[in-house]
Amino acid sequence: PESNVRQASQRCVQSKCDAYLAGSFGVSLIHAVDVYQRTYRALHYGILFVVLSFALFFLYEVIAGLRVHPIQYALVGFALIAFFLLLLALAEHVGFGLAYLMGAGGCIALIGAYVRYVLGSRGRALSLMTFLGVLYAALYVVLGSEDYALLMGALLVFAALAAFMLITRRLDWYALPAPGLPAGRRAD
Repeated sequence: PESNVRQASQRCVQSKCDAYLAGSFGVSLIHAVDVYQRTYRALHYGILFVVLSFALFFLYEVIAGLRVHPIQYALVGFALIAFFLLLLALAEHVGFGLAYLMGAGGCIALIGAYVRYVLGSRGRALSLMTFLGVLYAALYVVLGSEDYALLMGALLVFAALAAFMLITRRLDWYALPAPGLPAGRRAD
């Protein structure tokens, strides 16, 4: 499309500059979110992610009547932290989406293989892996949304808190096993 800049500038020479001054011309550049920014954003949600994962792990412990040692929590925590390191390292070479998939898949598989014995059954391990997969998928969606990331993160926290409260609403916290009692049933 043609502009009327020439006509407006000729009128401005005749001291009728309103049309000339009212016009504007400019360029807006879209700043794409690069690999490092997306990884940095993932790290911002990292604490929330680790807390939600531990809360899920804790729910399995409490509801199944198992005892999970703090070292076992720490090992699961280290696996969760390794995800972020893998994400950054892989994203430099294969792109963010594939790096996220590889890091999440590897960590979910590692945690699943480990908690199979900690939680005492394959079924519990598979359900925990499924929930972790949903959590990783939710984090990916939050990271991909530039405009609604905070809103989506807040909704995720609210949903997780609501689920935790509803799942444990009938739990008698005083009836939980004391630290000196034997550990729960273990798998073969």
